[in-house]
Amino acid sequence: MVIHGYETMGSKNDPRPPEYHYWMQLMEHLKGDTDVFFDGRLIYPRQFEIHLPGNHRVPCDLGCLHCAGKYFQKDLGTWELEALELLNKLQGKIPYHIYGGAYTEPLINPYFMTFLHTTKRYGGHFGIHTNGVLLSRLEEQIGWLTELNRISTDYVDYLSVSLDAGFPWSWAKTKGTKHENLFNEVIQGLRKAVEIRKKAGGKGHAIRLCYLISPNSDSPENFGSIVSIAKNIGVDSLRFSIPFACYNQSFDKVREYKRDREVQMTDVYAQRLTSYLSEAQTERPYIFYTGPEFTDVDKFDFKQCVYCYYQITFGADGYAYKCSTTATPTVAMCRLGKITSNLDEFHRLLIRNANPEWDANTCFKNGARCNRMGLEINRAYAALHSEGRLESALTEKTVATRNGVLATPTKALGGPRYD
Repeated sequence: MVIHGYETMGSKNDPRPPEYHYWMQLMEHLKGDTDVFFDGRLIYPRQFEIHLPGNHRVPCDLGCLHCAGKYFQKDLGTWELEALELLNKLQGKIPYHIYGGAYTEPLINPYFMTFLHTTKRYGGHFGIHTNGVLLSRLEEQIGWLTELNRISTDYVDYLSVSLDAGFPWSWAKTKGTKHENLFNEVIQGLRKAVEIRKKAGGKGHAIRLCYLISPNSDSPENFGSIVSIAKNIGVDSLRFSIPFACYNQSFDKVREYKRDREVQMTDVYAQRLTSYLSEAQTERPYIFYTGPEFTDVDKFDFKQCVYCYYQITFGADGYAYKCSTTATPTVAMCRLGKITSNLDEFHRLLIRNANPEWDANTCFKNGARCNRMGLEINRAYAALHSEGRLESALTEKTVATRNGVLATPTKALGGPRYD
């Protein structure tokens, strides 16, 4: 069955640009063909999330109070060479490589630029999610931003910096550091990135700013300051949002956060931002606010997970995981297997990930939940089922096909569990 143009969370009032419409991205990747879901075939996902293991000593150089992985066990492996060998064997079959982390900062990893080169070598696109602290320093020392611009091919490649405050003092409180001066280093790094792109005639990657609103940075003055900074530097976009509750908490605890923070503050923030928000997505920078409805804990009303067709994650600890939000030893039941350089073994991980018997409640009961991408995609898939536009994926043929491919199923993934 081929389905085009199905949207569940967007509307004419949806401020999100196209790169934030995840179900539509998945349908484009699959060419609209929903028959591939759980049919036992090897399907490469749209993107590869790669959580580089910090600098092997520490996972990150900051301590953000709202870090999604704040309560995760933060193990670090040394698997970069195996992953690079695998990427060379895949030769771009997974077209998008996203470098961020459930609890790690990619810029402190010594192999990072090698990964980016490998992504581009085979015609892929990269996305970088960073706190930006080292951008300016790396450019001064080794021309890192200049090289990033050189290897990028268009605005599909992007550098996204989570700044989260408008002043050095509010930034330091939000980021859990005493070093207020680092705020200005982030700004300098962004400015250099934009200047490098200008010198290249506008050629290069997109440059985005993310502002996760905390009680330390939610004043009108902070909002005004970051908007002025974004416009002065010349970034492409600035997204405001309330950070979702940290992972590894019960849904009851997350509902308390929703009640006490998200529900109480979203209209307040939307009002404070009204005069700054863009009227058209063609504006630069495009400034927009996404409300907490895109990560609402009470929308986790589905059982099947098709996010596996959107992405697979290599976790910082040296294991492959079902998704980026479970990439930690804390959620070991979502491990697919160890990171491997063997292409056949990796194919088995992909097939294991596309398991129709996996119940999403296994995640929910253990303090794990989808990010906004997974939530949108899985709700869209569930909606198609409820509308009768898809047949159930849990057919005897599908299960038999999978059992013929995988090892003896366990209670978790329908394949071996790795602890």
